[in-house]
Amino acid sequence: MKTDGLHEQRFAVIGVGNIGRILITRLLSVGVPAAHIVVCDADITRGQAAAAEFDVRAVPLPDEAACTADLILLSPSPKVVPDLLQSIAAQLHQGQVVVSFAAMISLARLEAIVPPGVAVVRVMPNAPSLVGAGMNPVVYGKTATTEARELVTAVLGILGETIAVQDEQINWCVGLSGAAMRSLLPVLEGMTQAGMDAGLSPGDARQVAAQVMRGTAALASETDCSFADLKALTPMQTVDETAVAQLFYQAALEAKEKMDAMQQKMEGGS
Repeated sequence: MKTDGLHEQRFAVIGVGNIGRILITRLLSVGVPAAHIVVCDADITRGQAAAAEFDVRAVPLPDEAACTADLILLSPSPKVVPDLLQSIAAQLHQGQVVVSFAAMISLARLEAIVPPGVAVVRVMPNAPSLVGAGMNPVVYGKTATTEARELVTAVLGILGETIAVQDEQINWCVGLSGAAMRSLLPVLEGMTQAGMDAGLSPGDARQVAAQVMRGTAALASETDCSFADLKALTPMQTVDETAVAQLFYQAALEAKEKMDAMQQKMEGGS
């Protein structure tokens, strides 16, 4: 993970909800100076609280420190992103990178707002990024230079893993990465409860369950074994595997369909 280049950059984190706080936490964790980070939030109290917690500076919009940052990280409520970006567009300049972590706002809509030469990137974030173990698919806009891509790759590297996708695939990525953690947690809850019923402490039971999931994921990502081959490593079948696979596929599909509908409604009303 190459992070040296990040230490020289200046960041504006706009929106300090869950994703914004994760971004600040991870930037500071790899040594980005607090003086290089400003935060903005429509809720002034929340912005000031985040600034005090992380020892960074809170600024209003449009503020020069936010509008001239090298990387502008957008993580407010998706519905305010177009108007927010419009409010600062006149102060943006060639060479800056705008990274949207907001769902439902297409790359084309974002690119239509910013001036020529401002790189626009769209990311589908997920919560494990808080511990550097996220999966954050990314779409690079047509004006994203090699340098811009390298900077964004470095940012995403401190959050975990990433893959480049097409903009029309992002809504699929909600179910594949963004919301998938919520689908997986009940599996860990059930396994943890089983461990506690076996007499393990809650902490030990949770650790066993988490490590089994972590190890299974490692087998899937670090070997080229088919799923059938991986299943054969543990011959005892404990669930209806076809039904479970269909359940998770359907969850991803329904998440994608919900996002399609919300995006169509939002962009149709613009």
